[in-house]
Amino acid sequence: MIHLSRLGKLGYARSTFSQILIPPAVRRETIEAGKFEGYSDALNLEGLEREGWLKTTPLSKASDRLAVELSEAVGRGEAEAIALAIEKKDRLFMDDLKGRRTAELYRVETTTTLGVMLELLVSRALPKSDFVRNVKEYGGHGWISGEILSDFLERGARFE
Repeated sequence: MIHLSRLGKLGYARSTFSQILIPPAVRRETIEAGKFEGYSDALNLEGLEREGWLKTTPLSKASDRLAVELSEAVGRGEAEAIALAIEKKDRLFMDDLKGRRTAELYRVETTTTLGVMLELLVSRALPKSDFVRNVKEYGGHGWISGEILSDFLERGARFE
C-alpha cells in the first residue's frame, strides 16, 4: 500500500478493488508509524481508512495465535497479514519475499506492488504509459531486481 501510494496509484487500485483489509500490526506500521515519521502516504492511507476502503480488521483468536507463531519467521505485520489472508480465505498483497514464501506454505495466493500494477493495466484501470513509467520508477528505488522489472515490462507490453 505504501508503494502504491508513493507511486500515486491508490486511486487506480480503489477503482479496481472494492476493499482492502489490513490487520492491526500493518496499520501500526503503515499509518501510525508513518504519521509519526511524517510520511504523507500514511495520511493518504488514513484517509482511505476513514472512507472505509481500507479497513483495519482484527484477527480471530486462532489467527492471532498463528500470527504469533509466524512472527518467529517474519515480521509481525507480515505474520498478521498472512494469518488474516488465511482466515478470510483471500489473496495477500505483500512485497516482502520471505513473507510471500511463508504465505505460499499455507497455500495463500499472493501478489506484489508490480503484480497489482499489472492487474490495473490488464483491467484497463491504468494506462500503459503510466504502467511503464511507474514500473521504471519503482525499480529506480532499488527494491527489486532488473530481471523482475524486465519481466513486468515485457508482460505489460503485451497489452494495448
